[in-house]
Amino acid sequence: MRKFKQIYIEITNICNLNCSFCPKNNRPKKFMTIEEFDTITDEISPLTNTVCLHLMGEPLLHPNIKEIFEICNRKNLSVYLTTNGTLIKQNLDLLKSGCAKRISVSLHSYEANTNPYSLDEYLENVIYSCKEIANNSKTYIEFRLWNETSNQNAKNTLNKNIIEKINNIFNTNINYQNVQHHTSIADNIYISFADTFEWPINTENKEQNCVKFCYGLRSHFGILCDGTVVACCLDSEGKLALGNIFESKILDILNTTRAQNIYKGFTDRNITEEFCKTCTYANKFLG
Repeated sequence: MRKFKQIYIEITNICNLNCSFCPKNNRPKKFMTIEEFDTITDEISPLTNTVCLHLMGEPLLHPNIKEIFEICNRKNLSVYLTTNGTLIKQNLDLLKSGCAKRISVSLHSYEANTNPYSLDEYLENVIYSCKEIANNSKTYIEFRLWNETSNQNAKNTLNKNIIEKINNIFNTNINYQNVQHHTSIADNIYISFADTFEWPINTENKEQNCVKFCYGLRSHFGILCDGTVVACCLDSEGKLALGNIFESKILDILNTTRAQNIYKGFTDRNITEEFCKTCTYANKFLG
């Protein structure tokens, strides 16, 4: 049985922010129930050791987030959590328990919103909370600034201010003009820099390219909050739907003709899916 590096589970597609760089989610708003999450993790446990609570939405909004972590712990599934950081402080006791193997905080989300609080207030709540989590557990903390190239949907004018705040709190000397993509800040805490990526949406108006490679269905796949299984962790609208995990067994879904064709297309660098042909993110894997 083939193992996946990680499987993305979208426990909700609801978010408390409205980031300019995120695609607008037109699917019905939903919180995955505990029973649904339990069913999904029963199905996927033989296929992976790690679940990522992310596709769209803010996972810490989920009213049963503690129970979700408990289910993963009971089934020996490591959890990667991706969050905008706004709810970390109010979930601090839970996260200090070490329930997540890694917490990735999208610091670039602040500038992508109209905020009712200052940058200093946001950063102090996030950074001091994360510092406490790292000091009390084995959780890895990743601060993300994934907005290196600015475009109309992503801004980066506050990155220097964010780095200065991190330097002040951790007594570091990170030089924003000469920084590595992954820079250590303290034990189990680092900052990650990356270019802004373009979500594969509105594909009908974009240039198509069949010669691509992607790790979708190789290292990972995703499950949307309604149970739809998708080949890609960037598939915010379920364009690459392979089936529904509440209706079919996951191995049957992964062995559908569409799933096999997607896998083979990337193997041969000759893809057939319109969604993939216009995806610019996959270009980075061609080397």
